[in-house]
Order: sequence, then C-alpha cells, then structure tokens
Amino acid sequence: MLFCAISDTKNTPVVARVIPISFLLLAFALLLSMSAIPTIAYSKALTVDSLINKAGRQRMLTQRIVKSYLLIGQDVATDTAQEQLDSSVALFEQQLEELEESSPNQTISRSLNEVREQWNTFRMLAISKPEKENAVNIIKEGERALNKCEKVVKLFEQQSGNQKGKLINLSGRQRMLSQRIGMFYAAKSWNVKSDQIDSAFTKAIKEYDGALKVLLASKLNTNEINSALEKVNAQWEFSRSGFEQIENSRYVPFIIQVTTESMLKKMNKITGMYESLSEQSIANI
Repeated sequence: MLFCAISDTKNTPVVARVIPISFLLLAFALLLSMSAIPTIAYSKALTVDSLINKAGRQRMLTQRIVKSYLLIGQDVATDTAQEQLDSSVALFEQQLEELEESSPNQTISRSLNEVREQWNTFRMLAISKPEKENAVNIIKEGERALNKCEKVVKLFEQQSGNQKGKLINLSGRQRMLSQRIGMFYAAKSWNVKSDQIDSAFTKAIKEYDGALKVLLASKLNTNEINSALEKVNAQWEFSRSGFEQIENSRYVPFIIQVTTESMLKKMNKITGMYESLSEQSIANI
C-alpha cells in the first residue's frame, strides 16, 4: 500500500489517503501499452513500397550523421548540426525497430541483424564529442553502416519485383547522395586527411547526376513528379558548380549544409510521390 498526503485546499487539513500499489502498477502498465500500440499497428501496416522507402531513408541517415559530426567538429552551424545529428540517431533507431518488426523473411531479418550490429558500433562513435582525429574513423564506420543498409534496401526491392520498387529505391538513394556529397565536402573543408575522400566525393556527384537523368526520363512519372524533378534539376545545375569549383580550397560549408538539406527535402518528397503511385496509374502507362 502507498500512503499519499492530499489536501484539497490550503485551509483544509492534510488527510492521509491510501492508494493501493496494484492500482499504480495498473495505471503505469496502461500508459506503456498506449505508447506502444501506435508503433506496432503502424509497423504491421507497412507495405513493401513503404519498407523500401523507409529502408532507403536509413542509408541517408548514416551519411547525415557523419556530416553533422564533421560540421560540429569544425564549429559550423553547430546548433543546427547538433539537432540534426540527435534527430537522425533517434530516427535511425526507431526505423530499424520498425523494419525488424516488419521483416517478411529470414534473409532480410539476417541482414537487419547485421545492420543492428554495425549500428551499435557506429552510434557510440557518432554521439561522442567530435574530434578531428576521429574523423576518418567515423567516416569509415558510417560507410560500413551505409553498405549494410544498402543490402537491406535491395532485398526489399527484390521483394517488390516491379519497376515502381526500383524507382522508390533510386529516388530514395538520391537523399543519401545529397548527404554524402555534403559529408565529403565537410571533411574536405575540415582538411581531414584520407586518400579516398576526393575520389569518393567526385563519384557521389557523378552518381547523383546520373540517377537524376534516369528519374527524369522515367515513363512512370506523373506531371507532379516531373514538375518536382525539374525543380531539383534546376537546383542541381546551380549547385554542382559550387561542389566542383573548390580547387583553390575556398570552402563554404555553411552554404553547402543549407544546399544539401534542401536537396534532401525535395528528394524525400519525390520518393514519397513514387511510393504513392497507384497500380492503376502504372498499368495505364
């Protein structure tokens, strides 16, 4: 039993009331169940298309986390970068649980276990105080996490077995590339020493450019998707020159941070459009 002193008004004597422990335990259990129900119900309702989208978003988060770490370390947009790092870590953990709950087979479950193992290592480094001597290490750990997430996305795409699933994957991967470009730019602006950074940075730019051309040419595009892609393409044509013209080491990481976040938001919206394509609209093409 729990004794609780309660006074109805300041002029009323304090009266000791007895509240059963069993009642408090029941109330606590109800609160826990109420908070858990929405997540479980949502996870069970996920379609293969939404699973591709969600798994693809995990790829992006690995690069966004590293980018934020590098920006915080060099004191660029620190408050924003810290907020993005914290929210990205939390979202990755939430989505990983949802993917684990929604896994349709053992093959995908095993791949998600590999993601979980790498995530545990990567997360500990990501939430530590950013230090320049750890920059190469977190880039490498982020790369390992990215590769394992990529494997999961491809397995979900195979599960869908159609062109729509491929477009969701390809469009979603542009989100990752936007953050990957920003991450390598931040590494270069912090003068992080690694033989792979320059080549990986150039490769990410080429991959983004090539995938955008493929998306623009897709026959599955609606007028809305085409319009959104044209806006992305216009921004990309303007931004790409800024990414490529850094031979004189004149870095502007704050501007690139803003640019890559804008690219991310636009491609995230477009990926949702591809996910929302109806089977009827696809059949009519």
